[in-house]
Amino acid sequence: MSETKLKVMKTIFNLSDEWEYNIYESDDIAEYAQLDKTEVKNIISELYDEGYLGECMSIGDDGYETFYLNKKGRALIGIE
Repeated sequence: MSETKLKVMKTIFNLSDEWEYNIYESDDIAEYAQLDKTEVKNIISELYDEGYLGECMSIGDDGYETFYLNKKGRALIGIE
């Protein structure tokens, strides 16, 4: 796993209000991690496809797309 992907995962966890809830979008995550917004969007998509993220809200539900770091993701970064 790349350092950038791990940084995004740690940022998602650090910004989470609860273990399985996150109110931040990819642009917010990119700003917090000081990474390119497009790169973060791509990484989030990859992490979701690889099973490290769960979805909190979707564009269709609330107009926002937010994710949380699930148990598999937390285990990878050493939180669980």
